[in-house]
Amino acid sequence: MSTGAPRYQPAQFEASGWESGTPERKARFVNSLLRFIAADFPRERFTRSLYGGFSTHGCFGFIAHYNLDGFYEAQLSTPDRRARFLHDLRQECERDARHDRPDLWSDVKRVLAERLQPQELQPPARRLPAPTRRHSSPSRRDCRTLF
Repeated sequence: MSTGAPRYQPAQFEASGWESGTPERKARFVNSLLRFIAADFPRERFTRSLYGGFSTHGCFGFIAHYNLDGFYEAQLSTPDRRARFLHDLRQECERDARHDRPDLWSDVKRVLAERLQPQELQPPARRLPAPTRRHSSPSRRDCRTLF
């Protein structure tokens, strides 16, 4: 996922009918989540609002694991857990994105289903530096070589 990810605006989302699902909160959640993923899941950026979005407000189907630290440990603490988390999140979003249910955050899930495609999650390719040429002096051989 590129760090230049689009910034989503509240006007792109519908109110869920709950205080936790205002268009402003949904936009904040999407933008925070995409930045968090793009930064490779740093623990210090896993906020209460991200945790709340996954565990209670967003209807994403994740178990809360009792608290923010438990959730992070169980879902995001290793590369394998992150890959599984992204796979599960993408499936959940793809399944619910087709519904017109702002109370179940289907508008958020449509955005995430699009943004969490495997090609979007690849880090940008790094170019390797060109090899440097060494100028070597003619070798002096002490004896014959076979090659």
